[in-house]
Amino acid sequence: MVRSRPMNSDSIDTQPQPDASPPAHEGQRSWRLGWRLLYTLLLLALLVLLNIIWGYSVGATVRQQSTGTPLVLAFYYAWFDQNTWREDKVPDFPVERYTSTDRNAMGRHIGEAQRAGIDALIVAWYGPGGQWNQTEPNLAAMLDEANARGFKIGILFETNSPFFSGTGDATSALRHALSVHANHPAYLRVDGKPVIFFWRPTMWGVETWRNIRNQVDPGRNSIWISEGVDTSYLAVFDGHHLYSNTWNPPSDLNTTNQKFARLVNSARQTHGAYKYWVATVMPGYNDTRTGRGNAFARDREGGAYYERSWQAAIGSSPDWIVITSFNEWPEGSYIEPSVAYGDHYLNLTARWSQQYRAGGGAPPPAQSAAVAMTSAPPQAAVAAPEPTEPTGYVATALLNLRAGPGTTYPILAGMPQNAALPVTGRNPAAEAWWQVSYRGQTGWASADYLRVGGPMGNVPTVAIPALPEPAIQSLPLTTLQVIPQSQPEQASLVYQLLLGNKSNLIDEERRAKLIQKWMPAPETD
Repeated sequence: MVRSRPMNSDSIDTQPQPDASPPAHEGQRSWRLGWRLLYTLLLLALLVLLNIIWGYSVGATVRQQSTGTPLVLAFYYAWFDQNTWREDKVPDFPVERYTSTDRNAMGRHIGEAQRAGIDALIVAWYGPGGQWNQTEPNLAAMLDEANARGFKIGILFETNSPFFSGTGDATSALRHALSVHANHPAYLRVDGKPVIFFWRPTMWGVETWRNIRNQVDPGRNSIWISEGVDTSYLAVFDGHHLYSNTWNPPSDLNTTNQKFARLVNSARQTHGAYKYWVATVMPGYNDTRTGRGNAFARDREGGAYYERSWQAAIGSSPDWIVITSFNEWPEGSYIEPSVAYGDHYLNLTARWSQQYRAGGGAPPPAQSAAVAMTSAPPQAAVAAPEPTEPTGYVATALLNLRAGPGTTYPILAGMPQNAALPVTGRNPAAEAWWQVSYRGQTGWASADYLRVGGPMGNVPTVAIPALPEPAIQSLPLTTLQVIPQSQPEQASLVYQLLLGNKSNLIDEERRAKLIQKWMPAPETD
């Protein structure tokens, strides 16, 4: 039975009443438990915060790039399918054949790039539209895969995209790139600005690009890197690179890099703004299976050419280095693991990218020795017999014979090393080329790739053949500009092409200037 206390307020309870406050030691224990609980909660909150920060800052050396960071980049292509891997299309095959939509392949490529010391892959992009355009979804997937691995992705803007009908489409595509892809956490940024490389910006003039940029990036809140040999585009763009510096006929890699480094530095002074010099390295080149009229092959020399390319690039003190390419298989410039070369070019990339970040120079001797062990031995030159007639002997692995003295002429045939070709002519306007005979036909070969012998003083002077009209239509503007000076007999044909606007590589502004420049003189009686 529970006994209640009387409700009369005047009554006095004679039983001792418990103290309303706990003893002193009980209060101290409660106080300590409270602080421990608070401390634990704060520690858990800090760990959660650090985990979030870590998730967005894996690979922070790439994500928080500044102007002074020596980046190593590589061009990447995401438009391959099962039909790509055919002997008539590519000179070699990847170790694991893939389709570009395969996320497992994307992840594998990103991991390979990371192991090679590459900071970002620059993905070729045709814009967001087009029924059969797989570069848009593949770019989005690459960004997600890169984010999961603490890696970076940038855009190579393909100005000649088959899904662009003009500058309006290109402008819309750039708006999409900057508003959508550039805001992805895995997108390549430098000083907080997204970086976009441009392929063949010379399709349009400088003022056309100024108008485009004023529309899509009026505050210059992104970094645009132009491509080609015309550095006047630095009036609008923020940096410059050569997609390829493996040319035919070849140029000295050191001379080429130093030249364009100087041109970019000059542009800094001219425009009063910083301009990035991005030097290019290449392992070699072989686009002879593309069917192009100017196709050629540059031997890799077991990796020696790639190493010279790195040395020349580093020697030009670049802001960044870009590799052409990670996986451009039809042009034979890939460093992706292949059936022919295995991981050799990834290993070389890892050594040289480390050396670049360390301040340049050659790798340590032990590394150089390792490279030498895996490199193919140089082929011994075969002595040519002393000929009784002017003769050229092919001094490279594969020599392209062309229809005329220049790489703008179509390829007629490929000649193997040490093949003997009778020399039948030369022209003072094309001293770097010999006219030769092969299988009863006439072709032209670069003098840089021929060892000549015999009575060369007997070689007659011959006329330079005219370029076929289809070849002229496909020439870049920089070549069209010099044709009338180097080959006057072609000036009339070029003029007619310009009048008919048959070259889609020139904007209206430049076309009008070239027409005025090359207008034939009026006939006089």
